[in-house]
Amino acid sequence: MESRIKELEDHLLEEEDNASDLEDAKKKLHGEIDELKKDVVDLESSLQKAEQEKSSKDQQIKSLQDQLVKQEEEMNKMKKEKKAADEVQKKTEDSLAAEEEKVKNLNKAKAKLEQTIDEMEENLGREQKIRADVEKVKRKVEGELKQTQETVDDLERVKRELEEQLKRKEAELNNTSAKIEDESGVVAQLQRKIKELQARIQELEEDLEAERQARAKAEKKPTSAGR
Repeated sequence: MESRIKELEDHLLEEEDNASDLEDAKKKLHGEIDELKKDVVDLESSLQKAEQEKSSKDQQIKSLQDQLVKQEEEMNKMKKEKKAADEVQKKTEDSLAAEEEKVKNLNKAKAKLEQTIDEMEENLGREQKIRADVEKVKRKVEGELKQTQETVDDLERVKRELEEQLKRKEAELNNTSAKIEDESGVVAQLQRKIKELQARIQELEEDLEAERQARAKAEKKPTSAGR
């Protein structure tokens, strides 16, 4: 019995030692578990931080992708604008070349017009001189025409006087026809006088006709000069 008790005690001591070892192992395991929990917390924290960083990076990537799309759109827009600007520049260059050609033609036309103006001014100077000469001739002809008109008026007056004298002579001749028949010498003398008067009238009429022709010629002369 004592040996059995001894055996049990030994066994109990052994179990106690085992229990102590187990307790030590348990404490060690708890320590390791705590370390593992701490590592898990750290890992979870790191994971959460990594996920946050990933989300931030995803947002940055999305923002960069959006910016890239926007930049590509702007690049396409800029390409279109550049193409349109190139077309506008080409049209502008073509228009500029056309305008330069127009300016060149206008300069030629201007030079030709200036030459024409110079010629016209020269012709105008000559025409003014001609007009001055014509005006001088006109005044001279008008003076001569006035004198001629006065001469014509004098001749017409003389003609009228002679016609009156002729009428009186004819009246006297008719009144004295009977006497003339008896006085042949007087008749012959009167006939001579009549012939002389008629000749004188003829001369005056010829002079008057010559003066009229001279007047008509003088009136036509300024008109020809004005043309």
